[in-house]
Amino acid sequence: MDNIQQSISPVKPAAKARPKISGTAALEKAFDVLDMIAQAPSPPSFAELGAATGLPRSTLYRILALLEARRLVGMDASGTRYQLGLHLMEISRWAWERSDVRSAASSVLRTLAKETGETVHLASLVDNEIVYLDKVDSEHSIRLYSAIGGRCPVHCTGLGKAMTAFLSPQARANLLDQLNFHRFTPHTLANGDQMMREWDDIRRTHIAFDREEHAEGVHCLAAPIFDFRGQPVAALSVTAPTFRVSAAQLERLAPSVLAAARAITDALGGAIPAGRAA
Repeated sequence: MDNIQQSISPVKPAAKARPKISGTAALEKAFDVLDMIAQAPSPPSFAELGAATGLPRSTLYRILALLEARRLVGMDASGTRYQLGLHLMEISRWAWERSDVRSAASSVLRTLAKETGETVHLASLVDNEIVYLDKVDSEHSIRLYSAIGGRCPVHCTGLGKAMTAFLSPQARANLLDQLNFHRFTPHTLANGDQMMREWDDIRRTHIAFDREEHAEGVHCLAAPIFDFRGQPVAALSVTAPTFRVSAAQLERLAPSVLAAARAITDALGGAIPAGRAA
């Protein structure tokens, strides 16, 4: 009991610092209990929560019963201690999915386009295809055709490979079963073995290439953007014509692309999984 009281600051002083809103005392107490459970170094018992919050037993019992009914808290394996419930994870996921990736990425994309002088794309993964969310055109007179809202296959695009490389092993296996590996150019990946080898490299470097695989004369360098679970939620790329940017020159843009992807991941509260940090 003493451990939880010493390791978690009492909630009442923090509550006093917040503006008082009439008629919300019961709700304040419920949030205090939820905060206490969230901050505890290990799942607290009913007695420990009572001692830490100072609430009467009957009040604490009603609060915990309501929080448990709404799946905001639950019991641990012992059945005697409280931990955060699955509904909080669902709420977090909903909040993430409704966050505006395009808005968070906007200034970063423009900075990257200005730095590289080439076209920059932002895309997400939908139904085993990439969907372009945003685009900043190159300032050169010859530009690349692509449209916001347009779709492309994942196996022949740097954006698609960057995102799919970080899916779960089962999701990657399912994806390979569904791809037809249509050959757009002689450089397009032809089968699942080639895709898996590229995925291995991408998970190590966090960089994906399209080496004239979707259109001859056009190549790109892409990096994934992650959510709070370390799952790919989007990707960005720098795309250029091969007559203007050589393969070696494109590869030298990798640090800038990685830094841009990291900045967007950070802006969204994301977490970069194992591998070389972006």
